[in-house]
Amino acid sequence: MSETPDAIDALTVAKPSPGEKYFPKFEVTPELKKEAKKVIAQYPDGKEQSAILPLIHVVQEEFGFISPAAIEWIAAECNSTPIHVAGVVTFYPGIHTRCPGKYHFRVCHTIACAMSGGEELIAHICKQMGLDVADMDEEDPMMVSEDGLFSIEPVECLANCGFGPNVMVNDTLYSEMTPEKVDALMAELKTK
Repeated sequence: MSETPDAIDALTVAKPSPGEKYFPKFEVTPELKKEAKKVIAQYPDGKEQSAILPLIHVVQEEFGFISPAAIEWIAAECNSTPIHVAGVVTFYPGIHTRCPGKYHFRVCHTIACAMSGGEELIAHICKQMGLDVADMDEEDPMMVSEDGLFSIEPVECLANCGFGPNVMVNDTLYSEMTPEKVDALMAELKTK
């Protein structure tokens, strides 16, 4: 008889990533407990589940992605179930179930950016990262460079349509990007 994974494992299959070397492994630290308590306190008693998404953001900011262990912990902190938290994690495309690179490139590929060169920019960035754009999986489009320094993910609108193509690296938005601008940015990031 074959073993079947439980629902959480099925939703959040652990996919190793070279980017993990740039983020700490998930662990419940006193600082994380303190931050969770602060986030949960913003909601009335009995409504702790309202803190699931904000707590997911706290964990992802610190650890790079939401692991199955993080899902279990968030569920316990918010008086919820792991499957409910896993549903939230897998619903939003900006929440990762595997670790991105140290510098995560989100490239807009909606119509305005595509028409101004966004699709070609995705291919160029992949090439610069040593990745083949043809290997990008539609279901899980994030790709991580072999050294873990960079990752790329095509995303929907970055809300700057008049100035495309747009690229967000971690939390910084770059507008009117060209292959030359990307090359200069990547060279700069490699020195940090």
